[in-house]
Amino acid sequence: MSKKEKISQVISRELLNQIESGTFPPGSKLPTEMELSTQFGVSRVPIREALSMLRAAGMVSSRQGGGTYVEEATNSTLLQRVRIESDDVESIKHLFEMRKILEPEGAYLAALRRTPEQLERMKEILKRMEDESLQKGTSAIDADIDFHRSVILATHNPIMIQTLENLSSLYKRSLDITLRPNVELRQRREAVYKEHYNILLAIEAEEPELAKIQCVIHLKNAEKKLSLLLRDYTV
Repeated sequence: MSKKEKISQVISRELLNQIESGTFPPGSKLPTEMELSTQFGVSRVPIREALSMLRAAGMVSSRQGGGTYVEEATNSTLLQRVRIESDDVESIKHLFEMRKILEPEGAYLAALRRTPEQLERMKEILKRMEDESLQKGTSAIDADIDFHRSVILATHNPIMIQTLENLSSLYKRSLDITLRPNVELRQRREAVYKEHYNILLAIEAEEPELAKIQCVIHLKNAEKKLSLLLRDYTV
């Protein structure tokens, strides 16, 4: 059974439609939070959440001096609707629910149990992600998957490891969808890299609670983006 959409999701989709239609072209400034609150007849809380979703997807950015602006890189290719079979949509939603259970706890345990060799492996993968994403401008999907796998391997929990392996094909499909728009958005690629880097720093420092929190932050941002990419479906 589909969950009822949050007001912020409805607003983010409407703003995205206005960006696509040219009402707010690339480089233009969006109305203020107060103006949007009046326009949609809601408080500023869902407006902030809607703007946060658009920022997570790389569609808008906040600039020094105030204001939210549509990214210059926004174009028809970036805004192209994702075509996914309905069965895949449901599977991706279910996968994400599992990721929110598995990965934060995995990061927590990795910070307690990782070996020096496993830590070095994480650093090597993250360096590859940096090269592929920030230097070459790709989505770095394989490096992203390898990083999360290396974290789960560092838990030394065979059931968690097997669970991740069982989800590998769907995992790659999901990341292909969520990371695809990042190819044209360096700012978003930098943000994704930084989220992974923060997870690594916490694991290196053997700070399990911090590692868990950083993983939750990463997944929340990914979830915001996913809700926009699957905007033709109830999330």
